[in-house]
Amino acid sequence: MSAQPAALHYDPVMQVVHWTTLFLVAATFTAIWIADPGLVGGYARSIVQIHRSLGLTIGALTIFRLVWRWRSRIPELPADMSAIQKVAARATEGLIYLLLLAQPLIGLAYTNAYGVRVNLFLLAQLPPIMGKDRATAALFGYLHSLVGYTLLAAIGLHAAAALFHHFIRRDRVLMAMLPARPRPSPP
Repeated sequence: MSAQPAALHYDPVMQVVHWTTLFLVAATFTAIWIADPGLVGGYARSIVQIHRSLGLTIGALTIFRLVWRWRSRIPELPADMSAIQKVAARATEGLIYLLLLAQPLIGLAYTNAYGVRVNLFLLAQLPPIMGKDRATAALFGYLHSLVGYTLLAAIGLHAAAALFHHFIRRDRVLMAMLPARPRPSPP
């Protein structure tokens, strides 16, 4: 029995989910940053509900992504990377997944502890997971902000590493998450 050759690219589903998650994270942060009544007037509450809905969508997409990743072939990191760099890369990746799962749950708990229910995409209210408790809401609010900014920092580190691999190391790490380009046929 021969071993399968190493994957050069993430499969198309992983690529779409990766870039969709990035788009949704950017939209989620944008929504909460603009949800100021002085900026958007009476639309602030609706925008906050969209923020919540996008966050829960990210959580569900992350669960799907982890299940899909488990069954997919993942490109290996470059062989010439040091062991500590490989551990750091996988640890950062794991941290991002953890934060993408934790943040929506913390946000849902924060919303419910504040006495509000999530109106999923302004279509239907989700049942609360906990009752109203202002002290708990304050704690979850703090955690939600802390995890959010930690997530931004981890994503920034992840992006910086991808750009480092592409422009400095000139390896295929970044290209593995981009669609494969067809190779031109020889003349």
